[in-house]
Amino acid sequence: MSSKITFRDKAVSNDIKTIYDMVKSTGFFRDDEELIAKELIEEKVRDGEKCSYRFLFLEVDGKPVSYTCFGLIPCSLISYDLYWIVTHNDYRGKGYGQILLAETEKYIKKLGGAQVVVETSSKEIYKSTQHFYEKCNYKLVVLLDDFYDYGDGKLVYIKKV
Repeated sequence: MSSKITFRDKAVSNDIKTIYDMVKSTGFFRDDEELIAKELIEEKVRDGEKCSYRFLFLEVDGKPVSYTCFGLIPCSLISYDLYWIVTHNDYRGKGYGQILLAETEKYIKKLGGAQVVVETSSKEIYKSTQHFYEKCNYKLVVLLDDFYDYGDGKLVYIKKV
């Protein structure tokens, strides 16, 4: 039996725990970063469309297993930040992240977006993340050494959509 993949862009209160668990499951993020992910979905659930953050969930057989959080960059009319893309660790390596990223790019394009900007860490643990963006045709345009911490630079990738 094959799994059914669906997408959802409406955030609901159950997503607060789901996102927190998803982010925690990866082992990539510090405690403060995990709390930020939780705060963003709490804001979206609380404020609805007044909130500038947008979420897109990839669900497998009705269960959210991956999500993106993105939004129009302030003072830009066409550039969107991809703040988060996370797949629960139990579902990594199955292509869900690529499927969701492609769907997010289509969504951004429908909103009038022309490019997606992504930031990530230069640390060794993020090599798979860097390869992921490169595989999805994102171009590395900026490297800022010692940005997040000493030995932890900021990489900025961009893709036209």
